[in-house]
Amino acid sequence: MADERSNQENVEATGANGEVEKQAPLSPLMQSVVDGIKAVLPEYEPIPRSDGWVELHVPREKWLEVARTLRDDARLNFNYLSMVSAVDYMDKGFQVVYHLLDLMANRKLVVKVDAPGREDPWVPSVTSVWPTADFHEREAWDLMGVRFDGHPNLRRILMREDWVGHPLRKDYVDERPPRERVTRETYYRLHASRREER
Repeated sequence: MADERSNQENVEATGANGEVEKQAPLSPLMQSVVDGIKAVLPEYEPIPRSDGWVELHVPREKWLEVARTLRDDARLNFNYLSMVSAVDYMDKGFQVVYHLLDLMANRKLVVKVDAPGREDPWVPSVTSVWPTADFHEREAWDLMGVRFDGHPNLRRILMREDWVGHPLRKDYVDERPPRERVTRETYYRLHASRREER
């Protein structure tokens, strides 16, 4: 009864200016995610977001263990990983962002794992937990250079195998010579001249 009352009351939160603000109560789905994480993983603080997702920050050394718990515990049951992406924060290094779903209950969780450093950023692979991580982790490795320890086949997926560097990093410099821009007019001119040569 007391839990129901607290869920229906407005939640107090500290705003950007440091003042206590009233927020709308959490939806039952979001509240169940927050409550489940607090019960199963009490050392972590889930953060409800205004877009309907709950956010969780996990240290990379604990990530694989937490991932298994998020999938296997009946109170959480995050059985589907829909997306993995990497974010380049330059001096702070990288952050890997995982979007998890509980397909049966339509509950959503975003997990953020920091991968500090620029020389060899890494996080553990979760392909053993969610097989859908396979191509997502390969893409993050290919484009951002974040290594996923334990990945069964970590190699390029979008760029050629002989590509140097990781093209979506903020400090990436394309060393290739510039190519001439092809417009409709230059394309037709080029092909007309080739036809005349035949």
